[in-house]
Amino acid sequence: MTDNLLKSQAFKLKGRLCTLTVLYIMDADEALFTDYLNEVISKAPRLFTNTPIVLDFSAVQTSAINIHNFCHLLREHSLIPVAVQSASFSLQTEALAAGLAVLGASSSQDRSLIEQPLEPVVDLTDTIKTKLLTSQVRSGQQVVSKGGDLVIVSSVSHGAELLADGNIHVYGALRGRALAGIAGNKQSRIFCQSLDAELVSIAGFYRLRDAIEPPIGPCQIYLQDDHIQIDPL
Repeated sequence: MTDNLLKSQAFKLKGRLCTLTVLYIMDADEALFTDYLNEVISKAPRLFTNTPIVLDFSAVQTSAINIHNFCHLLREHSLIPVAVQSASFSLQTEALAAGLAVLGASSSQDRSLIEQPLEPVVDLTDTIKTKLLTSQVRSGQQVVSKGGDLVIVSSVSHGAELLADGNIHVYGALRGRALAGIAGNKQSRIFCQSLDAELVSIAGFYRLRDAIEPPIGPCQIYLQDDHIQIDPL
């Protein structure tokens, strides 16, 4: 009986930790939201393409929120709204009616993707600041270097994320996601001892795992004519 049941199984249920991008909305004004969304996307037009998004309305006091309008704005920029976080029962009901999931996770577990308001791109050559991390970057961990380079002495695990305004140096295996030049610096590069990344990005131009053919051994990743290049060192 058990053997027959196992043979007829069409799927299995498994728990898995996935990294999601959360839009923590501080003002529900749709015009203000639209303007700032356009500004963020213009800084890295390809970085967020087809990215699943969680809309977090926890900080918004008003209940006059049109979920459909917010979802429409995101989809216009090729973002994919998948869930909503809010303490408002009416907003949760509206989200479910729109086909979105309702999440109850604590916002204290969130990590900011952009820690400060976006500023115009500046030449960082004379004011380079380097952030050094000697321990392994584990799955689900995000390391950000604002205003300079990021140096990882150890390896980077699957599901981890590195972000830097300048270059990224990994003196071990690079897995997970690595985004250099996040403020728009196209001269930024990524260096690693071995490449097994889910995504690499320079100044908003990115390449996913399916399109990455890493060389054997150390390599560098850089931007040439707005295309990602991967060369051995």
